[in-house]
Amino acid sequence: MHRKLLLAVLLGIGLNGTASAGAHDALLIVAHGAQQPGWNQRILRLAEQVQWPGPVGVAFLMGAAPGHRLDTVAARLDAAGVVRIIVLPLLVSSHSEHYEELRYYVGQRAEPPPHAHNPPLRTRAKLVLAPAMDDHPILTRILVDQVRAISTDPASESLVLVAHGPNEDKENHIWLEQLGRHAERLQEQFHFRRVEVTTLRDDAPAPIRDAATEQLRQIVRCAAEDSRVLVVPVLISVGHIQKQIHERLKGLSYTMSETGLAEHPLAAAWIQQQALALQSAAAVRMR
Repeated sequence: MHRKLLLAVLLGIGLNGTASAGAHDALLIVAHGAQQPGWNQRILRLAEQVQWPGPVGVAFLMGAAPGHRLDTVAARLDAAGVVRIIVLPLLVSSHSEHYEELRYYVGQRAEPPPHAHNPPLRTRAKLVLAPAMDDHPILTRILVDQVRAISTDPASESLVLVAHGPNEDKENHIWLEQLGRHAERLQEQFHFRRVEVTTLRDDAPAPIRDAATEQLRQIVRCAAEDSRVLVVPVLISVGHIQKQIHERLKGLSYTMSETGLAEHPLAAAWIQQQALALQSAAAVRMR
């Protein structure tokens, strides 16, 4: 899609009120959002890189300007007369509180999760929810480039992948398994002294969060005894959480990647691949 045309869609100008010829599906990219303008702007810049034949919108679950509220953007896309709205969650894991929130909004679960602040979306178009990034190979490829930017001698380095993580232990176990698959692929390519994975569980009750902090510190402290430690946050955009990691690792020796997943060109490729796969599957079911 032409850059100016896509920008017009993102800004809410629309496509003369209708979808382009043959474009039956709208794409709704949903990210967490933040109060810091830079966080949200990175997501909007990412959306500009996505090639899609129909209407495109960007919404934020938190910290959204009025024009980027989920219900507002969904209504704008629905008004274009599309058959489906593909809801693409720009989230690290499908096993998170925010993904459950989206499941409620699109009608996949009846009861609202504790943090859902809005009713389900009401659209004429069918709402189809895509998976989050999970253990997708494209995410590994993004991590490869983040690692390359800070690694100098993998054989003498230890890599630590750190993600936000959920509140519940069962879901946290799945997060760690998915991170572990990325870690295995990275280790096959770089051959570090060791690779570790962990989560911050930043929104969990204090005892759980404190235990996660101590686990992270212990991993970095032990790895630093015989290697240079590389910390790579598996986070969508740069902001509060990276600062939290630095605070939690205060006094320890490490080098940390300071970029988010959304800043990498392959993030747009992942969005397109996920949306096209869902579009194809939905088209087969309608035959």
